[in-house]
Amino acid sequence: MAALEHPWDIPAEYTLWKIDIRKSSDVPEPLQPALKERFDAILSSAFSRSGLAEEWSDPVYRRDDGDGYTAAFAPARTWRLIDPLTRYLDQELHNYRIDKSATDPELQVRTAVHIGPFPDSRLSDTINDASRFVDSTTARTGLEAAVENGGHTALIVSDEMFQRVIEKGRSQLTADEHFLRIPATEVPGKNFGKPSWLHVPRVSPETLADFFERHLPHWRSTSPGEPSLLQAPKTPPGGQQNSETVNIQTMANRIASLHTLQINQPSTVTVPMQGANPQC
Repeated sequence: MAALEHPWDIPAEYTLWKIDIRKSSDVPEPLQPALKERFDAILSSAFSRSGLAEEWSDPVYRRDDGDGYTAAFAPARTWRLIDPLTRYLDQELHNYRIDKSATDPELQVRTAVHIGPFPDSRLSDTINDASRFVDSTTARTGLEAAVENGGHTALIVSDEMFQRVIEKGRSQLTADEHFLRIPATEVPGKNFGKPSWLHVPRVSPETLADFFERHLPHWRSTSPGEPSLLQAPKTPPGGQQNSETVNIQTMANRIASLHTLQINQPSTVTVPMQGANPQC
């Protein structure tokens, strides 16, 4: 990649992938090394089965976060991060649960896929947003839905990545059959509310929506600062209505008022000017 010459130069795009282990802090310290070793083996197998062995062995960037990884890849083949990687990862984790002893810890994961500018400095909104997606209330709730339904993996796909892969037909997965759209992805303590798409192998979008209604009732709300069609319009100081927050009910009221005014207003009488022909 050519060196950036100006602070405003736009870096090349890369795909960011992040994975975190559920409740990793609950794992007793003596069991953590063996769990990490098994986790790494599961990731290596899932990437290999997905045709991404080279990407995993030689990524553009990879950081070991202790309870997971943050990685960046050249975008061309990263549609595979959505599927089949998520599916194979869930299968590998299912096999782990069958094979593990009663004293071995559970192993379930949250993953996120995002795409955007990623400079050599590795300081960018893209990597920050990937971390927020995987730490979000949405991802955590999605994984709890997976666990309740016998699954082991929840995937959050950013709207940007979703448009490049799912909407462009670069996957056998479809929006209606495999994803639940989240209008605002919440992160505790962060002013973050970007839209995303939730995919949980073994769990339908309808089942996910039901789970969210039970555990996160406001999940359909829009992002912070974005007016909802159902929220009451706000009147700024001075009493003038802000046109950007006018909703459907406000428009209906205005139309009704205008209609009433037109009905009740007396007809205008035209008075002919002196000397004018009243027939003209």
